[in-house]
Amino acid sequence: MPERTQHPHQPNSPARRQLDHALTAIARTTPGRRRYIADAAGEYLSQVDGHTLPLGYDVPFPADLAHANRSDAFRMRRGCTVAAMLGLAVRPSDPYLPDTARAIIDAVNAPVDRLTETAHTTGAPAVVALLHILGGAG
Repeated sequence: MPERTQHPHQPNSPARRQLDHALTAIARTTPGRRRYIADAAGEYLSQVDGHTLPLGYDVPFPADLAHANRSDAFRMRRGCTVAAMLGLAVRPSDPYLPDTARAIIDAVNAPVDRLTETAHTTGAPAVVALLHILGGAG
C-alpha cells in the first residue's frame, strides 16, 4: 500500500489537523505529563526510526513493511500512550504519528533548548539557572 503524500505543512490536511491537535493538547497538560508523553514519543520513535529492534525480534522490519513497524511500535513501544494522552484518534499504523511524535518532543524540549542557548550566549549559566528558578527566565 503506498504511503500518503500529505505532510503536516499542508494546510487543512489530516496530518496538519493531527499535529495542531497534539500541540494544543501538550500545551494544556502539566509539565510532568508533558515529559512523560515526550518520553513515550521517544520510545515509539526509537523503533520507527530503526534505533531499537521490535520487541521479541532479532531483526528490524523490512523497509517495505513500514506500516507493520509503526503498528508494532504503537502497541509495544508506547505509541498508544502518546495517542491516548493527547486524545488522538489514530490507527496503529498511522503514517502521520511519527512526525507528530517528533513535533511533541521538540515542543517539550524547546524551553530547555532556549535556556541552554541563553546560558551559552550570556556566558553566565549560573545566573540563567537562578533566574529560571526564580521565574524570571524561560
